[in-house]
Amino acid sequence: MRAYVVFISAQAIGTAPKSGKQRELVMKFIRYLADNPNSPGDFTEQDEARRILQIKVIGSFAITYWADHAVCEIKVTHIKSADKI
Repeated sequence: MRAYVVFISAQAIGTAPKSGKQRELVMKFIRYLADNPNSPGDFTEQDEARRILQIKVIGSFAITYWADHAVCEIKVTHIKSADKI
């Protein structure tokens, strides 16, 4: 299987950690998703389009994403403090 392309929304970039160990952990996980698009989150929720979103807690941040298998892409929709989920 080829690596997926990961897209991160502007909103997610704006709330992601800016530097330090937390940023390293978050970015490492996002790179991991490119090679492992079926990785389950710690829990799921459904968006308004009825897609199943995966939510993975990494360090003190929660990353919300979904895999668009038709075009081999991962969409990261939110990166926010895990205590705000």
